[in-house]
Parts: sequence; structure tokens; C-alpha cells
Amino acid sequence: MTDLTDATRDASADKTIRACLSLDQPRSFFLFAGAGSGKTRSLKDALEGLDTETLTTLRKHSRKIAVITYTNAAADEITRRVKADPVFQVQTIHSFAWSLIEGRTADIRGWLESNLQTEIAEIQATHAKGRAGTDAHDKRVKKMASKTKRLEDLAAIRAFTYAAVGDNFGRDALQHAEVIALAAHFLTESETFQNIVLARYPFILIDESQDTMKPLMEALLSFEARHRGRIALGLLGDTMQRIYSDGLRDLDKRVGDFAQPTKQMNHRSRKRIVDLANAIRRDDDGRQQRAREDKPGGIVRVFLAPSEGTDRAAFEASTRVEMARITGDPAWQNAEAIKTLTIERHMAAARLRFSELFEPLSKPDTLKDGFRDGTLPAMRLFTHRVLPLVTAQRNGDAFAAMAVLRDGSPLIDKRGIRAGRGGQGTGLNAARAGVAALMTLFKDERDPSCAEVLTVVAEHRLFPIPDQLQPCLPDDSPAAQYMADILAELDLTAPLAKPPTETTIVEAWTQALEAPFSQVERYLAYVEDRSHFGTHQGVKGLQFPRVMVIADDAHTRFKGLASYETLFDVKGLSPASQKKADQGEETTIERTRRLLYVTCTRAEESLALVLYSEAPDTVRRFLISKGWMADEEVVMAAADGSQQRAALQR
Repeated sequence: MTDLTDATRDASADKTIRACLSLDQPRSFFLFAGAGSGKTRSLKDALEGLDTETLTTLRKHSRKIAVITYTNAAADEITRRVKADPVFQVQTIHSFAWSLIEGRTADIRGWLESNLQTEIAEIQATHAKGRAGTDAHDKRVKKMASKTKRLEDLAAIRAFTYAAVGDNFGRDALQHAEVIALAAHFLTESETFQNIVLARYPFILIDESQDTMKPLMEALLSFEARHRGRIALGLLGDTMQRIYSDGLRDLDKRVGDFAQPTKQMNHRSRKRIVDLANAIRRDDDGRQQRAREDKPGGIVRVFLAPSEGTDRAAFEASTRVEMARITGDPAWQNAEAIKTLTIERHMAAARLRFSELFEPLSKPDTLKDGFRDGTLPAMRLFTHRVLPLVTAQRNGDAFAAMAVLRDGSPLIDKRGIRAGRGGQGTGLNAARAGVAALMTLFKDERDPSCAEVLTVVAEHRLFPIPDQLQPCLPDDSPAAQYMADILAELDLTAPLAKPPTETTIVEAWTQALEAPFSQVERYLAYVEDRSHFGTHQGVKGLQFPRVMVIADDAHTRFKGLASYETLFDVKGLSPASQKKADQGEETTIERTRRLLYVTCTRAEESLALVLYSEAPDTVRRFLISKGWMADEEVVMAAADGSQQRAALQR
């Protein structure tokens, strides 16, 4: 028997995947691959290893292999590895979903019509609860008008449009959630649609499958079960690294009939970090990884400080100095050379000073995911339209400013010029006037609110105003007047109340728009990963030499997300969490353990966990008794009498 090496230990898993990708006997599989195991490499190797006969047969019958990745960057890398061979359709989940439904105009129209009618009926059923004469009531009515107008416009739409990355404005545009819901609906309900998918794809491979949206994943699993033996659904991932709540929690339990290859190696991290990851995971699913023989050592430290009375900035700075001493790596003293990870984006937002913009938009379920990853269309008005225009003007770059306007302004667009019955010169003059009015807001280093910016953009028609922002415009603005005209055509004989989510969306935007516009730039730098702060969501699949993880329940706004104090036995489960646990639902401890695992396993060489607790000694006892940390690896903060100076006690 050949001795296994680090390079060959997981070869059997890759062999199993290659066997599943057979046109004669396709078999679905779920590849378990923990942090740093080379999961994406297995996907690339499987694609590159397909034999010539298989590829020739696929091309002959105009069939493709669907490869669904988590990010556009991952899609680009896989496309490069397969030399852009068109037999491989490499896309993100949203792009793939759109590719399934694009062109099905009549079916999409029917689904939207049914959905809108249902939403409007729900609104009308609750109209008696609304109170006329209030600001909230007026905004709800505007929202009602918008949905009614969209329903009326459906019949005139010749083709629906969608951009997986970018803006989805206009009456013919679909939103991200709608595209996912439509694909899931047709994949489940339409036999004709299923046959089309079967004819097009013999294999559908999904990377980071644990975070694929639940409705679409459930539809794919149902589709696979119905047509087993005719298609291979290949799922790659690790349920311990599930980040988003809309992923399928019990995915590993739903694939009992799939082949289940496993990868044991962690090629990313040094042994001490792998050992910690295994310890964190031991009380969950018990899966363990091996570190590479050529990656021994590694340094992990926990720095504990009281929640109350600790100067966090000073304590974290002292932690970096201490890590530099312990590791002998001076780069630890440079905050820019460290990836600092927080459990919540709002903690990073506070440190990077864009909390006023962040906090309101991170609460509504329909806004938070798009806002947190930078894809929310209404937010992109500020980040991808207004901000580049303002930046170009400040830099005196007329060419760049015109490029922004040509790309998104109806004043420059030919259709907008025709609609305005003016020539191109008229549109340019109007654009110049609008830009001048916009820049007046920034005169003398002033930092206007986002609401002020939105009002000027709407008044001068510089860019289209997304539907979500329409109710936030002043009542005398052109856009608001347009909505008033629609309302005049509706029979609103009784007060109309919106479901709570609709009210929450309007209120969230109203509050967020009060933020200074300068926060838009800081927010954009964060979501584009151009800052040294990150979260478990933003660093999926990434790795860094030096990682600092900050756990701070006292500064956690969204208490249901996670609780390190609960994980570390400082607090017991809340009654609500205990009830969920009794019902077999996910608990705070499970969720927190996953997030800690994801953040710690980003580290390659050294890792510092900064923990703020109301009972630091309890946390210390937990870490040592569980075997997560050795006694000498836990550093307690020493403070003076007022507990304001965060020195480190060695």
C-alpha cells in the first residue's frame, strides 16, 4: 500500500467526484471540505479532468456543465482555469438563476401578477388598522401606489431585464430576490421547465452550497430526486461554514443518497490554528482536519478584558504590540497588515465611522443582505452614481464625470433626450445645471446629508431614483408629484396600511438618509474589502497571515445573531433560544460557534482573539477546561483602579 502524503491524502475524494461526472451514469455528490482544504481546487481539477469524449459529446448536443460559484472573483478564476471553454457555464447563483428564466416573459409576467395581487390584497385586508394623517400612513400609501402602478405596467412589458451585479431600475427590471424565487418556482412547478434544464445540463455543480438560498436549494434537491440518474447535482461545501441564515441548515442531512467524499487536509493554516479549529468544532459535528507536515507551529493567543471600563482602542493597540513581541513579527504593530474580523458589520462600521448609514439599513430582512454585500440597488445610486460623479468633479476630471453621466443619467441617454423633446445640447445643459446644483451642497468643505443629495439628484433628474427611495422624497419634488398623479387615479376610499416590513423599509431609508454623505465612501471601501476590517461574511474563502478576531457582546446590536458570552458559559440560553433548542431549531451557541470557526480559520500564521466579557475569569476557565487554549495562551488585561488603562499582564 502506498503511503499517503499531504498531497495525496485527499486524492480519493477527487477520484469519487470524477466518477460521479459520468454522462452514462451521473451521480449526485456532496463533498465535505473544511476550511483550507482546497475545495475550490477540487472543483477546478474535476472540470479540467473531464475526458475528451465527454466534452466532445457535450459540444455535439449543445449541452453545458453549470458551475455555480459564490463570488464573481471565483467565477473568473475557474473560467480562467478552464481556458474560457464555453462548455463550462461558470456563474454566480443569481446569474445562473437568471440564465434559467431569461426570455420567459409570459411566465414571469404571470408570476409577478399573482404575487403583486397577493401583496395588494394583504394590504387592503389590513387597511382598517392604518391611521390617516400620519407621516407613516402617507408613506405606506405611496408604497401601495408603487405596487399598483407596477401591476398596471406588466402588460406593456415586452421583455424583463436583470443585472446580477449592478442596478435594476425601470419597470421592466427584476430584483435579486425575485429572480431566485422565479427560478425556484419554475424548477419545482413546471415539468416543461424541468425538461429544458435536463436537456441543457447533465451536471450542475455548486460551490459553497451551504449558503445557497434555501428556496433555490430546496428546489434543486427536489428536482434532483425527481430525475435521479439523469443528472448529477454536485454540492461542495461545509455546513460549519454556513454564513447566511437563508442557507439550508440541514443540507448535510438532506443528501443521504448522494456520494459523500470527504477531504481531511487543511493546507492553509499552521498546526496550532488547525488544532484550535478542531477544538471549536468538536462539540458540533466532530469533524476533524489534519495540518500539513510542512506547516508546524503557529501562534494563537486570547486577550481577555472586562466589557465595562475598557478603552477598546487602547486595548486592541496593546494587543497588536504584544502579538508582535510574542510572534517576533513586527508587522503585527501595523494595523493595516492585520485582518481584523468582527462578528457583526456594525462593529466595523463603528470603527470605520459609517454607523449612521449602516445601522438602519441592516435591520429589515429585505434590505440587510444586499446592503451588507454592496449589491442593494437603492444604495448603489449613491455608491456607483453620485459618489463617482462627486469625486470626478472634486478632482477636476470632466472626462470621468461625463463617463458617469453617460453610463447612468437619463439626461444624456438618447431615450431621455427624445422623451424630453429636446436636442442633445438641451440634455447636456440640464446635466451641467444638475451637477452644479449637486456640487453646491459640498461648497466650503460642507458634508451634506444623503437626503439632501437625493433631493437634488431627483429634482434635476441626474439619475433614476429607485422605487425604495421614492417615498423618502419631499412631497413637492417632481418624483413625488408623479406618485401623487398615480394616487389620484386609484380608488383609495379608506386608509391603507402596509405590512410591517414595508413600513420598516421606508423608515429605515428615512433614517439612513440623514447620514452625512461622507459615510458613503467609507461604506464602499468596507464592502469592497479595501479596509483592514472585515466580518465572517466578507472573508469567506479568504486567508490572511495575521488575523485578529474581536468578540464583544456588549457592543453587539443584533442580539439574536450570536453571543460569545453564551458560548463561553458566562450566560445561559435565553428562554427564546431554549425554546428553539427544544424544538430542534438552531441555537445561539451553534450560530456563534460557526462564526468563531469561520473567523479563526482565516489565519495562516498567527491568530489573536480579543474577547470582551462581563466575566473574563469564567471565559478563561471555559477555554482552558475545553482544551481550546493552554493556560499560557490566555492573556488577562490588567487595569488601574478606574479600569480605563488597558495594559497587558504577561
